Amino acid sequence: MAGLGVKNKGISDKKKMKYESYSTIKSLPKELLVEILAKVASASMLDLCRVKLVCKDFLDASEDDYVYQHASMDKFALVPLPWFINEKESSFLKRCKDSGNSEITYREGIVEYFSSLKIDSGLEKLKKAALQGHVDSKYVYSMLLMCSQEEKERKVGFDLFCSMKTSTCVIKCRKSVKSFIRNMWVNNHVVRSNQECLCHSSTCESRERLKKLSRMSYLMIEYEDDTAFASCQYCHVDYELCLFCKMFET
Repeated sequence: MAGLGVKNKGISDKKKMKYESYSTIKSLPKELLVEILAKVASASMLDLCRVKLVCKDFLDASEDDYVYQHASMDKFALVPLPWFINEKESSFLKRCKDSGNSEITYREGIVEYFSSLKIDSGLEKLKKAALQGHVDSKYVYSMLLMCSQEEKERKVGFDLFCSMKTSTCVIKCRKSVKSFIRNMWVNNHVVRSNQECLCHSSTCESRERLKKLSRMSYLMIEYEDDTAFASCQYCHVDYELCLFCKMFET
Protein backbone atom coordinates (compact mmCIF):
# COMPACT_ATOMS: atom_id res chain seq x y z
CA MET A 1 0.00 0.00 0.00
CA ALA A 2 2.90 2.33 0.80
CA GLY A 3 4.30 1.77 -2.70
CA LEU A 4 0.90 2.54 -4.22
CA GLY A 5 0.79 5.79 -2.28
CA VAL A 6 4.15 6.86 -3.67
CA LYS A 7 2.99 5.98 -7.21
CA ASN A 8 -0.24 7.98 -6.83
CA LYS A 9 1.74 10.90 -5.45
CA GLY A 10 3.98 10.80 -8.53
CA ILE A 11 0.95 10.90 -10.83
CA SER A 12 -0.54 13.71 -8.79
CA ASP A 13 2.68 15.74 -9.03
CA LYS A 14 2.78 15.32 -12.83
CA LYS A 15 -0.82 16.50 -13.12
CA LYS A 16 -0.01 19.47 -10.91
CA MET A 17 3.03 20.41 -13.05
CA LYS A 18 0.98 20.05 -16.23
CA TYR A 19 -1.76 22.25 -14.76
CA GLU A 20 0.77 24.87 -13.63
CA SER A 21 2.40 24.90 -17.08
CA TYR A 22 -0.98 25.34 -18.74
CA SER A 23 -1.86 28.10 -16.26
CA THR A 24 1.41 29.87 -17.11
CA ILE A 25 0.60 29.72 -20.84
CA LYS A 26 -2.92 31.03 -20.16
CA SER A 27 -1.46 33.96 -18.25
CA LEU A 28 0.67 35.10 -21.20
CA PRO A 29 -0.77 37.84 -23.42
CA LYS A 30 -1.66 36.66 -26.93
CA GLU A 31 0.76 39.18 -28.47
CA LEU A 32 3.65 37.48 -26.68
CA LEU A 33 2.49 34.01 -27.75
CA VAL A 34 2.29 35.21 -31.35
CA GLU A 35 5.82 36.63 -31.11
CA ILE A 36 7.15 33.35 -29.68
CA LEU A 37 5.44 31.26 -32.35
CA ALA A 38 6.72 33.58 -35.10
CA LYS A 39 10.26 32.87 -33.87
CA VAL A 40 9.53 29.14 -33.96
CA ALA A 41 8.04 29.39 -37.46
CA SER A 42 11.05 31.31 -38.77
CA ALA A 43 13.36 28.53 -37.60
CA SER A 44 11.34 25.40 -38.41
CA MET A 45 7.86 24.73 -39.72
CA LEU A 46 8.06 21.21 -38.30
CA ASP A 47 8.61 22.61 -34.80
CA LEU A 48 5.68 24.98 -35.31
CA CYS A 49 3.40 22.06 -36.20
CA ARG A 50 4.49 20.30 -33.01
CA VAL A 51 3.93 23.38 -30.86
CA LYS A 52 0.42 23.82 -32.29
CA LEU A 53 -0.51 20.45 -30.78
CA VAL A 54 0.43 21.52 -27.24
CA CYS A 55 -2.73 23.46 -26.42
CA LYS A 56 -5.56 25.51 -27.91
CA ASP A 57 -3.85 28.79 -27.01
CA PHE A 58 -0.82 27.90 -29.12
CA LEU A 59 -3.07 26.72 -31.92
CA ASP A 60 -5.02 30.00 -31.93
CA ALA A 61 -1.87 32.13 -31.77
CA SER A 62 -0.28 30.18 -34.63
CA GLU A 63 -3.04 31.33 -36.98
CA ASP A 64 -2.05 34.98 -36.64
CA ASP A 65 -0.84 36.65 -39.87
CA TYR A 66 2.37 37.67 -38.10
CA VAL A 67 3.35 34.00 -37.74
CA TYR A 68 2.79 33.31 -41.45
CA GLN A 69 4.71 36.47 -42.27
CA HIS A 70 7.80 34.99 -40.61
CA ALA A 71 7.32 31.35 -41.60
CA SER A 72 10.40 29.57 -42.96
CA MET A 73 10.38 28.60 -46.64
CA ASP A 74 13.37 26.25 -46.36
CA LYS A 75 11.28 23.15 -47.13
CA PHE A 76 9.86 24.63 -50.34
CA ALA A 77 11.54 24.81 -53.73
CA LEU A 78 13.07 28.18 -54.65
CA VAL A 79 10.95 28.21 -57.81
CA PRO A 80 7.98 25.94 -57.00
CA LEU A 81 6.27 24.22 -59.92
CA PRO A 82 2.44 24.21 -59.57
CA TRP A 83 2.06 20.58 -60.60
CA PHE A 84 4.40 19.48 -57.78
CA ILE A 85 2.52 21.33 -55.01
CA ASN A 86 -0.52 19.76 -53.35
CA GLU A 87 -3.57 21.73 -52.29
CA LYS A 88 -2.51 21.95 -48.65
CA GLU A 89 0.92 23.34 -49.52
CA SER A 90 -0.59 25.74 -52.05
CA SER A 91 -3.01 27.05 -49.42
CA PHE A 92 -0.18 27.50 -46.91
CA LEU A 93 2.01 29.39 -49.40
CA LYS A 94 -0.89 31.65 -50.37
CA ARG A 95 -1.53 32.45 -46.71
CA CYS A 96 2.15 33.29 -46.25
CA LYS A 97 2.13 35.49 -49.33
CA ASP A 98 -1.06 37.29 -48.29
CA SER A 99 0.49 37.87 -44.86
CA GLY A 100 3.52 39.58 -46.41
CA ASN A 101 6.14 36.85 -45.96
CA SER A 102 9.44 38.52 -46.98
CA GLU A 103 11.03 35.29 -48.25
CA ILE A 104 8.18 34.77 -50.72
CA THR A 105 8.35 38.44 -51.76
CA TYR A 106 12.11 38.05 -52.31
CA ARG A 107 11.76 34.86 -54.35
CA GLU A 108 9.03 36.36 -56.54
CA GLY A 109 11.17 39.48 -57.01
CA ILE A 110 14.17 37.43 -58.16
CA VAL A 111 12.10 35.39 -60.62
CA GLU A 112 10.29 38.42 -62.03
CA TYR A 113 13.42 40.55 -62.41
CA PHE A 114 15.83 37.97 -63.78
CA SER A 115 13.59 35.42 -65.50
CA SER A 116 10.10 36.72 -66.31
CA LEU A 117 11.42 40.13 -67.45
CA LYS A 118 8.95 41.93 -65.20
CA ILE A 119 11.75 44.33 -64.30
CA ASP A 120 9.81 47.04 -62.49
CA SER A 121 7.61 44.78 -60.36
CA GLY A 122 10.55 42.50 -59.64
CA LEU A 123 12.70 45.40 -58.44
CA GLU A 124 9.82 46.72 -56.35
CA LYS A 125 9.41 43.35 -54.61
CA LEU A 126 13.14 43.14 -53.92
CA LYS A 127 12.98 46.63 -52.44
CA LYS A 128 9.97 45.70 -50.30
CA ALA A 129 11.65 42.57 -48.93
CA ALA A 130 14.87 44.51 -48.30
CA LEU A 131 12.98 47.14 -46.29
CA GLN A 132 11.45 44.29 -44.26
CA GLY A 133 14.97 43.25 -43.29
CA HIS A 134 15.41 40.28 -45.64
CA VAL A 135 19.23 40.08 -45.95
CA ASP A 136 19.44 38.39 -49.37
CA SER A 137 17.09 41.03 -50.74
CA LYS A 138 19.29 43.76 -49.28
CA TYR A 139 22.26 42.26 -51.06
CA VAL A 140 20.57 41.91 -54.47
CA TYR A 141 18.75 45.26 -54.28
CA SER A 142 21.92 47.13 -53.27
CA MET A 143 23.87 45.48 -56.12
CA LEU A 144 21.21 46.38 -58.70
CA LEU A 145 21.08 49.99 -57.51
CA MET A 146 24.85 50.28 -57.76
CA CYS A 147 24.67 48.99 -61.35
CA SER A 148 22.34 51.87 -62.22
CA GLN A 149 23.21 54.80 -64.46
CA GLU A 150 21.74 57.18 -61.87
CA GLU A 151 24.25 58.51 -59.34
CA LYS A 152 21.53 58.95 -56.70
CA GLU A 153 20.53 55.28 -56.97
CA ARG A 154 24.16 54.18 -56.81
CA LYS A 155 24.57 56.18 -53.59
CA VAL A 156 21.48 54.55 -52.04
CA GLY A 157 22.77 51.12 -53.07
CA PHE A 158 26.21 51.83 -51.61
CA ASP A 159 24.76 52.92 -48.26
CA LEU A 160 22.45 49.88 -48.14
CA PHE A 161 25.32 47.52 -48.89
CA CYS A 162 27.53 49.11 -46.22
CA SER A 163 24.71 48.68 -43.69
CA MET A 164 25.12 44.91 -44.01
CA LYS A 165 28.18 45.40 -41.76
CA THR A 166 30.16 42.17 -41.70
CA SER A 167 31.83 40.54 -44.68
CA THR A 168 30.63 37.16 -43.38
CA CYS A 169 27.03 38.29 -43.91
CA VAL A 170 27.86 39.46 -47.44
CA ILE A 171 29.61 36.20 -48.35
CA LYS A 172 26.67 34.17 -47.07
CA CYS A 173 24.24 36.29 -49.11
CA ARG A 174 26.38 36.03 -52.23
CA LYS A 175 26.48 32.23 -52.02
CA SER A 176 22.74 32.03 -51.38
CA VAL A 177 21.89 34.31 -54.31
CA LYS A 178 24.27 32.47 -56.64
CA SER A 179 22.59 29.17 -55.72
CA PHE A 180 19.18 30.71 -56.48
CA ILE A 181 20.32 32.10 -59.85
CA ARG A 182 21.69 28.70 -60.87
CA ASN A 183 18.31 27.09 -60.16
CA MET A 184 16.36 29.26 -62.59
CA TRP A 185 16.28 30.30 -66.23
CA VAL A 186 17.98 33.71 -66.47
CA ASN A 187 16.76 36.04 -69.21
CA ASN A 188 17.94 39.33 -67.74
CA HIS A 189 21.73 39.48 -67.36
CA VAL A 190 23.11 42.18 -65.11
CA VAL A 191 25.67 44.52 -66.63
CA ARG A 192 27.19 47.33 -64.63
CA SER A 193 26.29 50.58 -66.38
CA ASN A 194 28.96 52.65 -64.66
CA GLN A 195 32.34 50.93 -64.93
CA GLU A 196 34.19 53.66 -63.03
CA CYS A 197 35.66 52.45 -59.75
CA LEU A 198 34.13 53.81 -56.58
CA CYS A 199 37.59 54.22 -55.12
CA HIS A 200 39.39 57.34 -56.42
CA SER A 201 42.44 57.18 -54.19
CA SER A 202 45.74 57.33 -56.08
CA THR A 203 47.53 55.59 -53.23
CA CYS A 204 45.09 52.68 -52.72
CA GLU A 205 46.86 49.38 -53.36
CA SER A 206 43.62 47.47 -54.00
CA ARG A 207 42.34 49.84 -56.69
CA GLU A 208 44.76 49.02 -59.51
CA ARG A 209 44.66 45.28 -58.77
CA LEU A 210 40.86 45.34 -58.92
CA LYS A 211 40.80 47.27 -62.19
CA LYS A 212 42.97 44.61 -63.81
CA LEU A 213 40.91 41.73 -62.45
CA SER A 214 37.59 43.32 -63.48
CA ARG A 215 38.76 43.21 -67.11
CA MET A 216 39.43 39.49 -66.72
CA SER A 217 36.42 38.38 -64.67
CA TYR A 218 37.31 34.71 -65.03
CA LEU A 219 40.25 35.37 -62.68
CA MET A 220 38.06 36.77 -59.92
CA ILE A 221 38.56 34.77 -56.73
CA GLU A 222 35.84 34.54 -54.13
CA TYR A 223 37.67 34.94 -50.84
CA GLU A 224 36.10 33.64 -47.64
CA ASP A 225 37.20 36.91 -46.05
CA ASP A 226 36.64 39.84 -48.40
CA THR A 227 39.07 42.03 -46.49
CA ALA A 228 41.84 39.68 -47.70
CA PHE A 229 41.43 41.30 -51.11
CA ALA A 230 40.41 44.86 -50.35
CA SER A 231 41.20 46.81 -47.21
CA CYS A 232 39.48 49.88 -48.64
CA GLN A 233 35.69 50.03 -48.22
CA TYR A 234 35.15 51.41 -51.73
CA CYS A 235 37.34 48.72 -53.29
CA HIS A 236 35.46 46.12 -51.24
CA VAL A 237 32.21 47.27 -52.86
CA ASP A 238 33.79 47.37 -56.34
CA TYR A 239 35.03 43.82 -55.79
CA GLU A 240 31.58 42.63 -54.71
CA LEU A 241 29.95 44.26 -57.73
CA CYS A 242 32.34 42.40 -60.02
CA LEU A 243 31.45 39.09 -58.36
CA PHE A 244 27.73 39.85 -58.56
CA CYS A 245 27.84 40.64 -62.28
CA LYS A 246 29.96 37.55 -62.85
CA MET A 247 27.01 35.41 -61.69
CA PHE A 248 25.20 36.28 -64.92
CA GLU A 249 28.00 35.64 -67.38
CA THR A 250 27.36 32.80 -69.80
